[in-house]
This record gives sequence, structure tokens and C-alpha cells, in this order.
Amino acid sequence: MTVFLDDIDRWDGESHGTYAVTEAEIVEFAERYDPQWFHTDPDRAADSIYGDLIASGWHTASMSMRLFVDGFLEETAVLGAKGLDHLRWPAPVVPGDELTLHSTVHGVDESDGTDDYGVVRWGVETTAGEKTVLALEALVLVKRA
Repeated sequence: MTVFLDDIDRWDGESHGTYAVTEAEIVEFAERYDPQWFHTDPDRAADSIYGDLIASGWHTASMSMRLFVDGFLEETAVLGAKGLDHLRWPAPVVPGDELTLHSTVHGVDESDGTDDYGVVRWGVETTAGEKTVLALEALVLVKRA
């Protein structure tokens, strides 16, 4: 069943899926996109302020996006996105973390001059156990039925 704009409250307050983070994936992503030593060198990272290798914030955002698509967006009449607001990484992701994404509908804005879609302001929080590792507000274009 596809969820359209008028039914978007169906996804309010939902949590879906988990994502297991591995050291190999952290290093692979970082070597390609964010090659800072605390993402790529486990030995050096062990002596850092983090005490462990940490995932790039952009990697955390990418893993969160995967959970968001799998848990919410693939069943929603999404037309794209206008951007993100308030992106934060309050705590680092480390190897062995299991991520869970939580979402809350913050509101729906009318579209720019069309009745075909609206913009859902989705509050997104990704957690690893008790710690929040990502928080943002996604501005998602969702089609009307």
C-alpha cells in the first residue's frame, strides 16, 4: 500500500529496522569519501578522544538514509526532497553499534503553487542503544493521492 500526503500521519512516531555497523564498512566509506585518520586508522583512533574508530558523520547520514528508505519512504509516494535542516551528530558511531531510525512528523507545508504534492517535515533521530548518533529534520516532497 502506498502512503500519500493525506495519510502521512500513519508514519508518525515510528521506528523501523536496524543496521549493524562494521569496522570494515567504516574504513571503506572513509577511505573513499572522508579519509580522516579517526575514520581510517583503528590503531591511531584507539588513542584518540573517541577511544575507538568512528564512522564519518556522512556515513552515519548514509546509513540512516538507508533505514529511512527501507522503513518509511519505499512505501510512501515520495517525489524527492528539498533538503535537511538542523543536522547534528551528537555522538559518534563505532564498530559494533546497531542503528535504529525513529521518525516523527513535525508538520506538512503546502507545495509551491501546486496541489500535486506537499512537503513533509520529518524529524529523524538515529540511535545506537541509548545514544543519539544523528538528528535532523528532512523536508520530503510527498505526492497527493
